[in-house]
Amino acid sequence: MNKAELVKKALTDPSFRQLLQTQPTKALGVTTLTPENKALVDGVLAQVDAVNVKVSGIADELLCANGGPCGIAAPVDKKKTVLRG
Repeated sequence: MNKAELVKKALTDPSFRQLLQTQPTKALGVTTLTPENKALVDGVLAQVDAVNVKVSGIADELLCANGGPCGIAAPVDKKKTVLRG
């Protein structure tokens, strides 16, 4: 499996992503983790994390498109906010 295929599988299959994180040799189907394989796994997991961060940000923007409180969390009462410094 090439890197793009690994990223796709890690993004779409939570159990595979968990296996890749905890047992990379098993996920890759190899007996030993070479430096190249370790770099591949690290790169795939970094890309998956980056995609998850972007998707999370996009979801927040879509849910709160007008920039104001969107009902997901209670709005902050700015008059009661105490700044400590």
